[in-house]
Amino acid sequence: MISLLIMDVSGSTKATQDLSKEIKWLEKEISGWLSHQEKSYVNYRMGDELFIISSKPHYTLFIAFYAKLLWRENSFPLKCSFHTIDEKFPETDPEEWTDAGIKETRIALDNVKKSAIQDFAGVDIDCSIDVALMYVTDILNNLTGLQREVLLMKMSNMTQKEIASSLNKSHSTISAHFQKSRGRQLEVILNFLESCYKDEVNLTELQNKVIQSFRKSGDR
Repeated sequence: MISLLIMDVSGSTKATQDLSKEIKWLEKEISGWLSHQEKSYVNYRMGDELFIISSKPHYTLFIAFYAKLLWRENSFPLKCSFHTIDEKFPETDPEEWTDAGIKETRIALDNVKKSAIQDFAGVDIDCSIDVALMYVTDILNNLTGLQREVLLMKMSNMTQKEIASSLNKSHSTISAHFQKSRGRQLEVILNFLESCYKDEVNLTELQNKVIQSFRKSGDR
């Protein structure tokens, strides 16, 4: 089994060149997240879209989750559609691959692009997962820049003291921004998503790589 992910930037035709740099940065980071897999594919397509194939089932749901955490262009929402299919990794050029699963993922993406309350679409996912990701959409799309920065630092295992020192803020300010970021809610949602796939997905290595992206996200 393999998993697919298509991520599209809404309204990108009105964006500056900085948005393209943001997508290229994300493409590089995701490629690193998947470097431990025997087979994977990440490509930044024209039209500000990322196409990803993982050799592990359900892996792309979590890639979408972490990519949205890193995405800081709230004016141009990142819409994500993922799917797990019972197929082998394509032996031909993935861009020429015509499996029906790609069409299903594309249809799901086209539908979620029209939504004002949901940035995630999964093909044949449980309703509870869909609702959980709706909460993720609401949280991430309403973060301020500083709230997102504090959230990423916290999720990269930095202490409150380290975050305060790095951002030259007081401990109470950091605590307030983390609370406003609804970081604890995101932790609960992520734990729930992991529990849904605990028998099929081992996220330890992915999370270790993602932490590195969190720590350097402010430098891009």
